[in-house]
Amino acid sequence: MAGTTPHSTVHAEPIRASGLLGFLRDFHNKTILFRVGDWIFVTYGLLAGIAFFFGFTTTVWYLAMVGQDPSLIAAVCLFFVIPSILMVSRVTSILLEWRELFRRPLQTLLKPGYMLHGGIFGGIMAMLGYSIASGTPLPVLLDAMGFAMPLGEALCRLGCFVYGCCWGKPTESRFGVRYTNPHSKVIRFQPHLIGVKIHPTQIYALTAHLIQFTIFYALLPYKAFDGMFAALYLTTHPMIRIVLERFRQDDRGKLGKLTHSNVYSFVMFGIGLLVLAYSLSSAGTNLPINVHFRFVHTIASGTTLLYCVLTFFAAAAAFGVHYKSVGSWLSKPSNGVTAQVDELSMGAAGRDEGRDDTCDSCDLHEHPHS
Repeated sequence: MAGTTPHSTVHAEPIRASGLLGFLRDFHNKTILFRVGDWIFVTYGLLAGIAFFFGFTTTVWYLAMVGQDPSLIAAVCLFFVIPSILMVSRVTSILLEWRELFRRPLQTLLKPGYMLHGGIFGGIMAMLGYSIASGTPLPVLLDAMGFAMPLGEALCRLGCFVYGCCWGKPTESRFGVRYTNPHSKVIRFQPHLIGVKIHPTQIYALTAHLIQFTIFYALLPYKAFDGMFAALYLTTHPMIRIVLERFRQDDRGKLGKLTHSNVYSFVMFGIGLLVLAYSLSSAGTNLPINVHFRFVHTIASGTTLLYCVLTFFAAAAAFGVHYKSVGSWLSKPSNGVTAQVDELSMGAAGRDEGRDDTCDSCDLHEHPHS
């Protein structure tokens, strides 16, 4: 098979355990959750919805601890922050595939794709707008996102795991996993990796971000200034990502010797230093934090809970709904031209064969995510 490497020999599919243990061991191959006619709902959608629910509920919780109205903040997240995150992550995903945008504009625009770093920048832009409109200090708002993001991203990485994006390099490690589902993104991008043991980089990321969130949670009573958690997140996330890039294989193109993720990570780190410098300046604040206001208190309000539940459905729809085939939004564009809307038409086959005429694929993956 073209593009096969010495590490990509197809192994015999191992005997699968049955019952719950078998389900958990093969969970990464459960790409499709259910179908309704031509409509497909991928498992990633459910997990992305859960990630957004807990991520934004935790954001509301943090701001409630520093004296903000949780119902108002939940509404702002639903109607302002989430649209900004989705729009900016979508635009940056398209721009990352700028070569294909010129070659096949319709196919590129109709292919699902969201970029993680674009979503982070979109969230920062939304919080900046709300800060200007409401007078709330920007570091306070960024702290809420910085505190919650590790939890949301950890849950989203479980979605990456089952969707098959953000995949790892071949390995002989006992922790390696084998993708066999033809709907998995790794198999659709690089068919020669079917049955090949690869690093579960998504689980590595999940573990790292859960540890990151645990540390942030432990630091809550010791918040020294507003902007502390934002600065911590924006500087430690790039470190995690750069380390994980050593184990990841999904090629989104490079700028010299740096991957696109490396470049965006350096930008994030720089923004983190700017947030830190501003927060420590004379203009900085340090609002008291009420650590006795618990997470359950946040969702005790029916209005707040309703907004958070709607957040779940918005994210689940954005990341979970595909049409006719996984990786497709429409099979026939509105102008009547039949387009092949799949990842291999986006240049993945060329990357597989080492050609230079390839595009840069998306992150936050065709989704959330990466």
